[in-house]
Amino acid sequence: MILIVNEKVLLCNIFAILFLLFLPVLIFMSNRDMPTRYGFVRGSDKMKRSNPEGIDVMTTVIQTKLLKSSEARALQAGETFKGIFVVNSIIRKTDKNGKNYWEITVSDETGQLNAKVWSDAGWLDRSTPELESRPSLLSEAQIMEIRGHVVGITGKTVDFKGHVQHNFNGISLLDQTKYPPSRFVAHSDIPLPVLKSRFDDLIDGCGEEIRDFLRFVFDSPRTHAFSDAPAAVTNHHAYAHGLLEHTVTLSEAARVMAEHYKTVYPTLDISITVAGALLHDLGKIMSYSMSPTPEMTLHGVVHDHIALGYAEFVKLAEESKLSPEATAQIGHIILSHHGQREFGSPVVPLTLEALIVAAADALDFLLFCWNDATSDMPRGQAISAFNYAAQRRFWRPDAEGK
Repeated sequence: MILIVNEKVLLCNIFAILFLLFLPVLIFMSNRDMPTRYGFVRGSDKMKRSNPEGIDVMTTVIQTKLLKSSEARALQAGETFKGIFVVNSIIRKTDKNGKNYWEITVSDETGQLNAKVWSDAGWLDRSTPELESRPSLLSEAQIMEIRGHVVGITGKTVDFKGHVQHNFNGISLLDQTKYPPSRFVAHSDIPLPVLKSRFDDLIDGCGEEIRDFLRFVFDSPRTHAFSDAPAAVTNHHAYAHGLLEHTVTLSEAARVMAEHYKTVYPTLDISITVAGALLHDLGKIMSYSMSPTPEMTLHGVVHDHIALGYAEFVKLAEESKLSPEATAQIGHIILSHHGQREFGSPVVPLTLEALIVAAADALDFLLFCWNDATSDMPRGQAISAFNYAAQRRFWRPDAEGK
């Protein structure tokens, strides 16, 4: 009986020793060349990193609810998030330790999200059906060419100087056929037919000469380009139909201001004011494009929208036989609408009409920045993060105490 027990103990010990000897081999074989739970490929000496928050993006797509950019912007510090976005811009920088990091802006149909990507983040290529199950690492060159492509993101929010900062810990380049970028491009919240109707109403309210000229300008293929274009690459109305939305809201405000001030200054010309407002950003149809996210064209970079818009306006004025007086006044509004030379205008506003359009343009820009900065602030936060475009923080009094 004792001998039998000893034999059983001996066999158990032998099996235990064999199991312990072969366990590392089994683990290695089962994980070889497969993504880890942190989104990295085992066995890569080039990009082994510690990333406790980064989770495999495609597994997360199935297991976890993805957030829209508007939902991610509303998170408080210390929360993790996942999402699928199109990359608007990416800039590589170097930290104080000499390591690369990236400032990245992504977007979806609900807006934009700015984030940091630190040197320990994981960049994976899942852009084909084969790579989706066996991803490879993105090279530095591929990372810098990721703009305009759809990516899967894992990240975490942190507190930075009292405000929420978004850090991306895992970035996966996805299959662009399965996730077409056009599905993730932001556009105006105002329906396009409504914007076009309001635009037409502004034209119809002008005097005969100005109304005929504006119809000549916009009753052409130029209308489609104007309707589709963004108003900027970043900062304000940086989405499809953004230029039309900005132009309509600014022009309606300028018309109301002109109607009010005409009771004080009778020589003020309302039609010239509205025409200048509708045409002030004409050059942006040549300065920006959607491909699929907003970007500057070569002409936009080297000439700028004010010069391009003025040149196009003068050509159209000559073709339509617009009077020299109206040409001079509207042209002055286009050239001066940024209000100050240091803001890009070659001349400052010198007429009542130009002063109104410049003021309406600045106001529409600042109101957009206020709404963009405060609309997705966490509950109870009344002061926004610093808005670099507007060079200020914004205050939302109704958020206090909530």
